[in-house]
Formats: sequence, C-alpha cells, structure tokens
Amino acid sequence: MKLWQKIGIVVAVIIATTLVIYPNIVIDTGDRLLVCNYTGDFSGYDENHSYNEVYCYNEKYDVSIRTFDVSNFLFFHVISMEYIEGDVRETEFILEESYIAHFLENAEITDNSNNIDLAKLIEGKEAVVGNKRYLGNDYTNGIFYKLDGRYEEMYIFYVDDLLVIQVGSPDELPKFIAYK
Repeated sequence: MKLWQKIGIVVAVIIATTLVIYPNIVIDTGDRLLVCNYTGDFSGYDENHSYNEVYCYNEKYDVSIRTFDVSNFLFFHVISMEYIEGDVRETEFILEESYIAHFLENAEITDNSNNIDLAKLIEGKEAVVGNKRYLGNDYTNGIFYKLDGRYEEMYIFYVDDLLVIQVGSPDELPKFIAYK
C-alpha cells in the first residue's frame, strides 16, 4: 500500500471517529446558532419560553431564540436558530419612562376619542418601571398615534392605585409602565 493511501485511510478514520464521538456541532454566527446533529432534535433549545412563547431562552449561550429551521446536509440535520442576545423574559413587558417622554414630544395622534391628556394624568406622579404585565384593561381609553414612522396604540387604565399605560396591541406583546 502506498503512503498516500495510508494517509487517506488515517484521515478517513479520524473523520469517521470524530463524527461518531462528536455528533453535535454548534456554530454561532452572531445572530444565528447553527447546530448539526444526526437526529434533527432541537428540544434542548426549545425551553424557557417567554410569556407569549415567541422566544426560548438558552442559558448555555445566553440567547433568546425566536426561530427554528431544520434542513438536511449530507447525513446531518442542520438546525438554524435566529436569536437575540440575553434573556428577553427579563424585559419583555418593560416600557421605559423615556418612551413616554418621547411620545409626549413627538407623537402624531391619529385618534384620541376620549380626549385623554396623558401629560396631565402623569403630572406629579412617580414612574414604576418593572417587568410586569398588568391585567384589567377594558380597552376603552385608547390613543392611536404615529411615532418614528410606526403606527401604534396606547391604552390607559387603573389597577388598584396605579395609573397603567400599555403600549401595543394585547396580541402583540404589549409593554407596560405604571405611575403612582
């Protein structure tokens, strides 16, 4: 047997052994995780769901995964997972006080049928910013507006002694801020 044949056999054995011993290959592209495995199973990544189950938090990589796509490449299943950095569950309901200030200065109101004066409602109150979903909105006090090129909706309601502002549709992961 010639030397190049021996080298070819050794390389083939090393590759085969590596594929048997290490069946999961993970590549992080910066906005996607690519996982190559034999089974196509991504259940280990489909855990720790956000409230609306749009994101799955993976502790090992500290990313919140939003899409899963499985395809085949040779004898591997390639799972492509789009993600954003960090744990979305920690901030999924937070509406920052700066957003309200930006709204008051720059929003183009398209509908405010109850003539709500948000500036007067929050005047002298302290913001309570937290990752909390407030329930109890009857959706009767709404302001519809355009801000930074996006059309949005805002609802104002009370929960106990808190004035609550909800930005976004109830179906699309709204954000909340309260004032006391």
